[in-house]
Amino acid sequence: MKLIIKNNTLIKNLQKINRLLVKNISFPILENILITIKNGILSLTATNLEIELISTIQLSKKHISGTTTISGRKLLDICRNSLDSSDIKMQLNKNKMHITSDNSNYILTTLPSDNFPSHHDFHHVSEFFISSNVLKKMIEKTHFSMGKQDVRYYLNGMLLEKIDKSFNVVATDGYRLGISKIPLKENIVPFSIIVPRKGIIELYRLLHIETQLIRILVGKNNIRVYIADLIFTAQLIEGQYPDYKSVLLKTKKNHFITFDRKSLKQSLLRAAILSHEKFCGVEIHIRNGQFKVLSDNQEEETVEDTFPINYSGNAIEISINVHYMLEILNTITNENILLFLNNSKNSIQIEAENDASTLYVVMLLKR
Repeated sequence: MKLIIKNNTLIKNLQKINRLLVKNISFPILENILITIKNGILSLTATNLEIELISTIQLSKKHISGTTTISGRKLLDICRNSLDSSDIKMQLNKNKMHITSDNSNYILTTLPSDNFPSHHDFHHVSEFFISSNVLKKMIEKTHFSMGKQDVRYYLNGMLLEKIDKSFNVVATDGYRLGISKIPLKENIVPFSIIVPRKGIIELYRLLHIETQLIRILVGKNNIRVYIADLIFTAQLIEGQYPDYKSVLLKTKKNHFITFDRKSLKQSLLRAAILSHEKFCGVEIHIRNGQFKVLSDNQEEETVEDTFPINYSGNAIEISINVHYMLEILNTITNENILLFLNNSKNSIQIEAENDASTLYVVMLLKR
């Protein structure tokens, strides 16, 4: 195995995958990156077992194919302490990696590539293409509703599903729910998978790129996403996602209240100042064309804030987690939002006006 590569090219690709490398005494090969040269392509692979990232580079200079693993941290440090314009020369000789950079010569220990846990035998059951910017926005609109270390492990991730002509992204922690939908072609094989929280966060980071079409492969146990010169693979969560459709309104008709998003957000922000640190609950009273929010805390401090709204229906009194509401209002960019009250009065549904592609459900607090 032998190659020559510009330092600025190598360090740029190492930085893309380096955050997956962690100190692991019981499984030291996870501190290494898998280096493979095949058909003129240099592949750099890092994994933490849950997520795998492969960065690929087209080699232009003379090279010899091969594969091995070396310390990712040490290789990155070598590159960081070399000039950007330097040529990095790497050659495998008797299980040692010889690296030359400027006037420095390094010899690094390697571990056999056969021991590296990679997903090279990935098989998919469904495949589709989507704009990187569209997927990024769908995750942005819903990710905050994912569970965090919930004992219901299937909530600690995001549901991605293709049903009929719709691609849905769904997240819930059991107290609030976020759904974003876009149309997809009918000929795509239907699927329903749960991507773990860490995988979603890493994928979201990778989507901060110039808008481009990305390829997604869905397997039985993994998802793989091709993003420019990166290949992202994540293990899926096994389990049955809850029937989220059961909490959605069956018919909306005209039973909703229209709010100016900025006015509602500012009112809730003022109430949140004195909300209870643990319960974060506020009371909302709606009657006679007026919105009123009341809040108190463990120190018996209180706040009341009001503003006029266009509503003349029956009086409404509900209690809700103010921070759940604010996270939703921070995500919606439309001028107006629609608020629907569930008939059983145990939840509310929120949508942006003239945009049914994304909606939210928040469970009400007992009063």
